[in-house]
Amino acid sequence: MSTKYVWDPFVRVFHWSLVIAFSVAFYTHASEWNRLIHVRAGYIAGFLLLARIVWGLMKTGYASFKKFPLNPVWAVKYGDRLLHGHAKRYIGHNPAGALIIYAMLALGLIAVGSGWLVYNEGWLIDQPEFLQAVHHYSTWGWLILVAVHVLGVIAESILHKDNLILAMITGRKDLP
Repeated sequence: MSTKYVWDPFVRVFHWSLVIAFSVAFYTHASEWNRLIHVRAGYIAGFLLLARIVWGLMKTGYASFKKFPLNPVWAVKYGDRLLHGHAKRYIGHNPAGALIIYAMLALGLIAVGSGWLVYNEGWLIDQPEFLQAVHHYSTWGWLILVAVHVLGVIAESILHKDNLILAMITGRKDLP
């Protein structure tokens, strides 16, 4: 069995840095004592999301958004095949994974942007309850998507006998 270099260092560092930033921000969200830690972790998450979007637009290979287009129909078909144990193996993101990635990027930007507006007392938007609700629900939605992502990684790792977590650490995937 041979291996293929799939995830470049930027993608891997981005991924694990976002895991840490999101975890810290989420863990500290309800504490006035840790408000500054929460805000800084949110800013770091926002910077990481924007950097990943730029990287995905500029980069070639498996990091490029062109390699995993947003296609909800393909994602549903892939999910159905996965549930029935007949999903095709992908080297990069599969269609369901791509859908979750785009949703996490979008909700992440909404969570960070609304959090920034809440922290800065609306900044031109005089609807604090609305902004707080957007921040609250987008963050919880992001957490749900993270859980779906992790479950998908586990399911795909089992189905295809592929250690995707290790691949996101080393950058390499085994090829059949």
